[in-house]
Amino acid sequence: MSREATAIIGPANQPGTELMPVKSGIDSNKIERMASSPLEPNSRKSMEDYMSGNQSSFDIGSAYLRNIESGKAADSYPGDSGPESIGVVTGLEGSDREQLEGLLAAARALRPKLRAEQAETEKRGTYSPEMHQAFLDAGFFRVLLPKMFGGLELGVEAFYKVITEVARGCTSSAWCLCFAAGRTLTLASYWPEKAQKEIFGEHGYLVSPLCSNPQPDVVITREERDGVRGLRISGTWKYCSGSPYSTHFMPNFTLPSDGDGEPDSYVAVLPRSSYTVLEDWGSIIGMRGSGSHGIHVEDAFVPEWHVVDTSWMASISGDTLGSRLHGNPVYGGPFIGFAEGESAAIVAGLGLAAVDEYERVISTSRAPWSDGDARRSEHPVWKEKFGTAMALVDSAVAMSARGGQLYEEFARRSVTGSEPFSAERALRLNNMYFMAENQVWEAVEMMLRSSGSRNSAQGSRLLRYFRDLLASRTVSDQFELFAVSAAEIHLGVSAESDL
Repeated sequence: MSREATAIIGPANQPGTELMPVKSGIDSNKIERMASSPLEPNSRKSMEDYMSGNQSSFDIGSAYLRNIESGKAADSYPGDSGPESIGVVTGLEGSDREQLEGLLAAARALRPKLRAEQAETEKRGTYSPEMHQAFLDAGFFRVLLPKMFGGLELGVEAFYKVITEVARGCTSSAWCLCFAAGRTLTLASYWPEKAQKEIFGEHGYLVSPLCSNPQPDVVITREERDGVRGLRISGTWKYCSGSPYSTHFMPNFTLPSDGDGEPDSYVAVLPRSSYTVLEDWGSIIGMRGSGSHGIHVEDAFVPEWHVVDTSWMASISGDTLGSRLHGNPVYGGPFIGFAEGESAAIVAGLGLAAVDEYERVISTSRAPWSDGDARRSEHPVWKEKFGTAMALVDSAVAMSARGGQLYEEFARRSVTGSEPFSAERALRLNNMYFMAENQVWEAVEMMLRSSGSRNSAQGSRLLRYFRDLLASRTVSDQFELFAVSAAEIHLGVSAESDL
């Protein structure tokens, strides 16, 4: 991307791009109004006017949850929440359990609006400002935020579950949300206390993509300004998912090592005023509304405590800066054991959405080559396909949740000194997530193929889910590469020794 690329959302100090104010907790009445009232699809108006009013105390979802329990809203938001569901909350008790139940209820309440806006989200390249405010008010950006900074600190499994529910409404929106909110765990795990206080303290939450796709124009030099050592950064990074509403940006880059070895890898954290989000997203086959725009940085200075090396990427042995600071081992795991789980959680939600749509299709269309007016849902062929799709997707949902549990347990063992969170464990978690995604692919391909030609027409939801899923499978992180790495580590062989 050249430097002449047009900005869609400029630095925060430009008119019309003010960051949303911090709101504490979810107001169930506002979420329900958001879910049921029309919005202008291309509006850039702040959600402050729409969602005005004082928020109650930090009580995520409890008011809406009480409505669910009393039966007032249970029938309004069907899905992965009824007596037939396998996606129930496990492992949490007390207020933590209530908070997660409330977060999931809020995501389900937004599902009709998310689905109604899928086409406009694709056209816009990201979800609407109003939806962003709804995500903030629901507490989605605080699931992984440490309690020290006013967060919920609910853990990885809880985060995956929330993302899956959002993805059931709109996959693109969940992608944009997830890869910006998920970096909260990254920052809280590996950055020093001073940086965390400055960065989390600026807005009370973090919305930040982490991008490892620098372009040829990137120039980074070490320098000192006013007695402060740091880096001067300029250049462009592409495919920065979650960038349109970002408060910060986390570019990944390399610098020459002090010795003769390979260049060292680093990640920095830049404030919103230091970069511009480019209007260069939306032309690929799917995930067009995922907010995966490019970002351009121009002569930004980053103090050294906002820059860390990536020694935490593949494995960790012992505690981390974050696990010590927050007294919680969830902030003590490697990045690779978490990142693909974000994709798997999104894809699991896509699978649930596709099953929802397939149920509608087979329940309202006549079975071909059958006598009378029998619907596909009454024909054994489509019953088998629907049952198979449910099993495949349910398994993916379960694998996503189980991956979150394992990440937390492996991190606990590492932090307590029991055993390291090794590269092999991280890779095997990573590859398990890929298998969950493969199962959803199998299910969605089968459902689209057997749903009739009209459901592969432009504008069809089932086709959109297929396109989004295809796009998620074309990213540079390919399973085969990780499979080879996991095998080499486990077998104790290198690529060279196999030749």
